[in-house]
Amino acid sequence: MRKILLMMIVSVYVSAASLDEKIAYLDNVKELVVLTGQMRDDTHVFNRGGYISSEAIEKDRNQVTTSLRNLRHKFNTVDIQIDDEFSQLNLYMQSLNDIVPDLDAMTTFRAYTLLTREMIKLGQKLQQKFFFNESTLNQRVSSIMIENILPVMEHMAVLRGLGSGVAICSDCTDGESEELKNYVVKVVDNLDGLMLEIEALRWEYATLYPDVLNAKLRTYQKKVKQYIQLVELKLLDTDEVKLDQYDFYADGSSLIDQTLELYKINETILKKHSKAKTAHLTFK
Repeated sequence: MRKILLMMIVSVYVSAASLDEKIAYLDNVKELVVLTGQMRDDTHVFNRGGYISSEAIEKDRNQVTTSLRNLRHKFNTVDIQIDDEFSQLNLYMQSLNDIVPDLDAMTTFRAYTLLTREMIKLGQKLQQKFFFNESTLNQRVSSIMIENILPVMEHMAVLRGLGSGVAICSDCTDGESEELKNYVVKVVDNLDGLMLEIEALRWEYATLYPDVLNAKLRTYQKKVKQYIQLVELKLLDTDEVKLDQYDFYADGSSLIDQTLELYKINETILKKHSKAKTAHLTFK
């Protein structure tokens, strides 16, 4: 009975949360995925002998810890089950950080990748719960942010981290090449899905999207495909890797930033819609 009562209270609280609060919470989830991916990739570069300091790794860890703490405190209670799941992820993260020195590079990379995957899954569960009673526009825009854009961003980050590892130490890889091939396929598939979803939304809600979006999407799609070609030609289809790790990492980071610009465009639409609803209610 107590459990049912708690669930009812949580349900009422989530429904009562403002649209701005929901957007802010999802933004924190997005930030957490980005920071964890950066920590993972920097750690992989470090483990492969690349030039990155242990101080930089410690800074990455502190940023992830702060992001997890902020997420926990965004609402008093967003959802008891999901709160608990994020708390559990935090414990896993702390445990993993403690044993990283005893693990090989690829085991560490895969463990952090598993954590980011779980973060995205929790973000997707939250998006569905948050926007269940929202307008169709808000449901679709928030969905593309979490269901499409966030996975593409994370898969690009995986390519950045793994590719940099291969560029540093092409003769000491223990699974990077096969992983790279798998994630190239994932990026291509998810990129195509993302483009279709954005085009559909832009066509249906043309007045909400900026006029420059078409050009931005074409440029973005072209650059992602060029990055994939770089992976295939310089890291996979060659016996000798001749690729500067720092340039490759920087190019990957730039593409991640561009992916997040698409997230921001849709987030801005949600925020504007939130203000419009508030103004309408005030006027009434």
